Amino acid sequence: MELNKELEKLKACMDANLEDDYKKQSDYIYSNFTSETDIKTIDSFISGLLSELSSQTKELIVEAESILVREQLKEVSEIISLSYIARKYFNKNRTWIYQKINGNLKNGKSAKFTSSEIQMFNFALKDIGNKIGSIAINP
Repeated sequence: MELNKELEKLKACMDANLEDDYKKQSDYIYSNFTSETDIKTIDSFISGLLSELSSQTKELIVEAESILVREQLKEVSEIISLSYIARKYFNKNRTWIYQKINGNLKNGKSAKFTSSEIQMFNFALKDIGNKIGSIAINP
């Protein structure tokens, strides 16, 4: 159990971003805990850290994608009705489209556009652009 305490100290150094303390602690662990059981415990600890990092990375990617979509639509959303796009092109309500744009949690997952929905959204924007471009008011 001493190894687990030392590994927790190591994690605390990582969390606090203390590079020198981390180096000392990791050197101490690798010098003093060399049995087969210790090595398996260290491997399990590292695997847990990697799994945690992978999960955090996935969350960051989803958040970044949501921010990117919001930023891309920022100006457009002031010009055209996103509710209209949701209704006309997706047969959905405005709540649906705003959930996707903002990456809101739905059923425990972050809502985001599928690749086919992105294609449809791009088609909608081009279609609306063509309609607007073809309009001319005559006196």
